[in-house]
Amino acid sequence: MALDASIGIGRETTYGTLSADVEGYEGQADSWKTEREFIESVGFRAGMQTARADRRRIVNMGGEGELSVDVLDAGAGSLFASAFDKETVTTATGFRTHVFETSATSAAPSFSAQMVRPTVDGTRVAYKHVGCVATEWSLTAEVENAVNLSVTFDFQDVSHTSDPGQIVAPEYPVEAYAYDWTRTSMTLKRGGVTVPLDVTKLELTGDLGMKVDRRFLRANQLKKKPVRNAIPTYEGTLEGEFSADSLGLYDAFVAGQTCSLTVDFVGVVPGTSLKVECPAIQFTGESPEAATDELTTHNLPFRVLDPGDGTPAIKVTYKEDDPA
Repeated sequence: MALDASIGIGRETTYGTLSADVEGYEGQADSWKTEREFIESVGFRAGMQTARADRRRIVNMGGEGELSVDVLDAGAGSLFASAFDKETVTTATGFRTHVFETSATSAAPSFSAQMVRPTVDGTRVAYKHVGCVATEWSLTAEVENAVNLSVTFDFQDVSHTSDPGQIVAPEYPVEAYAYDWTRTSMTLKRGGVTVPLDVTKLELTGDLGMKVDRRFLRANQLKKKPVRNAIPTYEGTLEGEFSADSLGLYDAFVAGQTCSLTVDFVGVVPGTSLKVECPAIQFTGESPEAATDELTTHNLPFRVLDPGDGTPAIKVTYKEDDPA
């Protein structure tokens, strides 16, 4: 049963070395799949019916998986840390504050991920993925929904066990509540002046530009840790109602101006919060759209840019209750 399944991650001290810890996340889908390729040798040979069984060798290519969760006001620190280049943690007055930032170089850790899958006859099988490195992520806030964070991981290797003694119990926050649309607000500024926009959906995405196929002639089929080989790309989309105020955002689009975006999420537990700051975004389209049976809508895709003053292109501040 799905009620017996679980997913959790733990930070590795060394890439590809299994972490002893499993921080539980309430994943919403199981997409962790291993990849295998075959090396096949075929040549002229009398009496050969098809490729010979002793001429094929399987190669472990690692794999990929996604962890998609509703963002809780406690316990989401490691998942954000996997997606961003820098993390700073401070503790004061009963709260733990994480600050995640984009940077020119990445110091994000690698993770181990334990996916427990139950069989139809009640046996629990733990798949332990090591060398998990984030390659993409998305953060979505939409009316009538909880706030969602999805991170795609590349992993180096996976093993499995049905021995109960080797299945690590995931650790969950004692108490946590999901951020949702009713506790989400955003501020757009053009030239330092706030531009009102009634937003119904926000999506922010990151492609971290990672090279994941680092395999070499070293008598070892496992790949080395992914490294950045392309400029990361951060993009987003705002959807809302077209108004006289939001016309200024269309004007910013056609003029190629940069704006700033701040998104605030207020936690249920007093003092908890989540803030996303993008000091330089540039809209890449599009014109407002009228309809015969709906209000005129304003969809605004944008690119997140480096502000050029040493501040991060994206800064995320996550404040959670400190159980200690």
